[in-house]
Amino acid sequence: MLNPNKITIVTPVLNCAKYLEQTIQSVMDQTYKNIEYIIIDGGSTDGSLDIIKNFSNKISYYISEKDNGMYDAIYKGFELSSGKYLAWLNADDMYFKESLEKSINIMENNSYEWIVGIPSISKDQNCLKTRILYHYPNFIIKNGLMTPCYWGYIPQESTIFTKNLYIKSGKINKKFKYAGDYDLWKKFSNYENLKSINVKIGIFRKREGQISSNQKIYLNEINKKNCLIPIGKIFRYIYSLLKNLIIKPC
Repeated sequence: MLNPNKITIVTPVLNCAKYLEQTIQSVMDQTYKNIEYIIIDGGSTDGSLDIIKNFSNKISYYISEKDNGMYDAIYKGFELSSGKYLAWLNADDMYFKESLEKSINIMENNSYEWIVGIPSISKDQNCLKTRILYHYPNFIIKNGLMTPCYWGYIPQESTIFTKNLYIKSGKINKKFKYAGDYDLWKKFSNYENLKSINVKIGIFRKREGQISSNQKIYLNEINKKNCLIPIGKIFRYIYSLLKNLIIKPC
């Protein structure tokens, strides 16, 4: 039986000791306390496991063993989950302090199954950029148009969904190495519309060497191409600006 209002956060880790403590601390510092936090380590050799063990009394569960990539790790974590709500936070990203409390309250009050918040990007300690609240029409997601050439990616670190939706849609495909989020969002769109809420949820850390920095490999996995001028993202910006003016976001 799912725990009412509990959110399960899964963090997949592989050799991310430089950032991992900040990621874990951002979960520990949440004003929302009904959290199940699961960390799945793929056999790190850089000290990541030592950091995880330092927080072991505050972490609900952790595993350290060789896996088949990030989405295999996330799949394992969600299989262990007991929360009504699910999300994953990569080992170099962070949450804003009140993000989960605000998000869960909105989801509970409106019976939302799948939400995305205001995206934020960090390049270093002194540079945090927050974007506007973007909106994603269901036909965009269903047709796989959330790529740089079209509507732009859905920020995974600012996305929360119900376990019910996750199971109903067929769960995450652990065979993906890069674009498992893209595939999962497409499956979700067959059952629910993505709701944009006026809450800063996650902070995406932009750095060299991360999986998401190699756009060509990501796009090749879903048979898409990149483009020099992301015209679609311009339409997303204009559409979202107008929607934010006309319809007051939740």
